[in-house]
Amino acid sequence: MNLVEERRQEALSLFEKVGLPNKRDENWKYTDASRLADLLEIDGSNTAINIEGLGMVDLDAYRMVFINGAFDAAQSSLPDEVNIVSLATLQSSVSDDDSQALAKLFQVSGDEPLFNGLMALNAATASDGAAVCLADNSVLNKPLYILHVSNQNNVIRHGLMLGEHAQAQVIEHFISTAENKALSNCVTALILKNGASLEHSRLQQEGKQQSHIARVEVKQCRDSSYTFHGVELGASLSRTDLVVNLSEQGASCALNGLFVLDGRQHVDHHTRVDHTAPHCTSHENYRTVLDGRSHAVFNGKVVVHEGASKTDSAQSNGNLLLSKHAEIDTKPELEIYNDDVKCAHGATVGQLDDKQLFYLRSRGVSEEAAQELLTFAFADEVLANMSNTTVRRYIEKAAFAKLPHSEGIEGLLGE
Repeated sequence: MNLVEERRQEALSLFEKVGLPNKRDENWKYTDASRLADLLEIDGSNTAINIEGLGMVDLDAYRMVFINGAFDAAQSSLPDEVNIVSLATLQSSVSDDDSQALAKLFQVSGDEPLFNGLMALNAATASDGAAVCLADNSVLNKPLYILHVSNQNNVIRHGLMLGEHAQAQVIEHFISTAENKALSNCVTALILKNGASLEHSRLQQEGKQQSHIARVEVKQCRDSSYTFHGVELGASLSRTDLVVNLSEQGASCALNGLFVLDGRQHVDHHTRVDHTAPHCTSHENYRTVLDGRSHAVFNGKVVVHEGASKTDSAQSNGNLLLSKHAEIDTKPELEIYNDDVKCAHGATVGQLDDKQLFYLRSRGVSEEAAQELLTFAFADEVLANMSNTTVRRYIEKAAFAKLPHSEGIEGLLGE
């Protein structure tokens, strides 16, 4: 048994020991993971899916396509000069000297922040994913678009490392082509070396019966910069854990999130940012728009460790309830072990402002159009931080098409 298989077996043993998270775990208090118990079996077959017309078809980008968790080379388009391969390909060709580095990608510890059994299950069963390594000072001249298309259970594990002063834009997009019940379990591990810069967009747009479990782990070295855009539109139940370690001086991260939910959708995001070095910056801005009987959970925790002086951190979570039956549980947290810091956090929950609605109505705007304008302005503040206009416009149209009285949204978006 090689080192990678040893790590997989260890992960499987850990999952068998801890099982699924339950509501006795404070981090899962509002999300019922027992709903996933019947969705843990992985179908070994891989049904072919033609992606023509799916996803962001107008996006000028390199593409990695995964069908039910397996890389589809025929429908992908990758650069020759950059080391981007599938994890399965990497495992089949890795040398003995590199096996130890690869095994780290499958190593899971029960002591990790926001650990749960589904993390271990992912490491034990994932057979493919994106393996991206950018050399020092390299710049990916087009975004890397990772399109996940599924119609059954799938497990995937990504590993991305940006060398010193490397720059890239990565877009993960999750969609499904069937309405049957299924589970996507995805882990993305990122390492940013000194001075590296990454803009990472993650759009979950799976079917109404789908469940989606994800974890994004980020380790940042000196003066690196990480920007995250997490958008939740689909699935019946979705849970994402985002863990960022600002491990060296000068590192910075900006975490942006938008949920647009209706029906009985349930979305839960837990973020944790560890300031373990001085002179680091973290900013979070999460917004939710909830209609029907949907339920959102946001828990953002910032930990400022001893020695992390001159920390600058801010969290903001705004929630707009369009229905009296919608529900939000929000808990921004600060845990500080240093005096020389600047930290702030806050959360708001409310409905559309009657005074703003009255003002627009008094200017001749119809009630429905006024509601559209205010809702659009509230949510689009998060999307405005996206540098890629094509991605932003795609998300805007998909998000606001879910809202009641959305007929006028096209006019608001323009071309």
